[in-house]
Amino acid sequence: MENSGVDNNFKNKIYYEKYKNQHAQLNAVLKSMSEGIILVDKNKQIVYQNEFFNNRLFNENGKVTLKTEEDLISFILQVSETTIENLDELFNSEEMHFKFNIKRGNRLKYFRLNKFSVRTETEFIGNGYLLRDITKEEEIDQLKTNLITIASHEFKTPITSIRGSVETLMRQDTNWDEDFKQELLKGIHEDILHLQDLLSVWFDIKKIETGTMSLNKGYFPVHHLISHTLDQIPLGILESNKIQYIENHDKSIPSILYGDKKRLQQVLLNLIMNGIVHNDSPEKMVLITISSDQEFVYIHVKDNGIGISEKHRKKIFDRFFRVDNTPQRKTGGTGLGLSICIGLMREHEGDILVESKPGEGSIFTMKLPIISKGEGDQYES
Repeated sequence: MENSGVDNNFKNKIYYEKYKNQHAQLNAVLKSMSEGIILVDKNKQIVYQNEFFNNRLFNENGKVTLKTEEDLISFILQVSETTIENLDELFNSEEMHFKFNIKRGNRLKYFRLNKFSVRTETEFIGNGYLLRDITKEEEIDQLKTNLITIASHEFKTPITSIRGSVETLMRQDTNWDEDFKQELLKGIHEDILHLQDLLSVWFDIKKIETGTMSLNKGYFPVHHLISHTLDQIPLGILESNKIQYIENHDKSIPSILYGDKKRLQQVLLNLIMNGIVHNDSPEKMVLITISSDQEFVYIHVKDNGIGISEKHRKKIFDRFFRVDNTPQRKTGGTGLGLSICIGLMREHEGDILVESKPGEGSIFTMKLPIISKGEGDQYES
């Protein structure tokens, strides 16, 4: 009999250690989850909550202890910006899917709270709540919406123009003179080039985001970057606006740059054209200058345009962001130009710096690392 008691104690100890280890493992899993978990018993008392609810990304005030389901409701109302009036009724329903957002700085974080029943084979134990951060999903949905809206807006005008010109040329009841035909064909050609530019923008964004952007880097004189970029500006814009490059003769400024010259021209051209387009001054001016320090070359593009508020300066490099986003906005565009520019500069291990005040113009600065030319390296003359 004594041996039997010893055996039972030994077995109980083994079972205890086994379940203790399983409980520790389960607790470790729940603690390390990227989602929030709360378990509520039949009396609406909270019996478990993991560390997610103390995450400062979700809860700025740090540690919080929720004791009842009512505490959970109050907590959600406290930290979120929801205005749902029947939240109590929502929580009392058998199934619940509730989406809300929390403001963190200048950014909205989105969360979804799902309710589920916890049962054994024979009885109802209580309810569980799963809290997920769905910010990325919401932002992707918003990007898709913006893409559809902008694509339909930007593609509609050239496609309508092309269709009208083609239908005019196809008319059988009229003999158009040659000059008029050439004018329509020239317009069709320009619209097609515009559509190609739009497609190039989409492809560039995709390449930058997926890390598949291919750069043809090499050494080239800095004055080539400036002069070749100015050559790309339409003559009409050059004649009607003052675009000036003031050369810095400081010998400490490197005369040779390293990078993909065509892509850097793309960035510089975008900054120059932004200074012209977003400009209400009677005499639009863009001034290009160069400076450097021991590590970087700085190409400054200063304009006398409308300027950018501090609130908008933090967003201008975001995809699809436009300062004037109303249907009556004066300028078109996809809102992707600066996003591509910052992406291309970062591909060069550089950056774009911005100084601006509303009504006083802006200074956009291309920051490009200085990379010394080694022996045998070739560059453009």
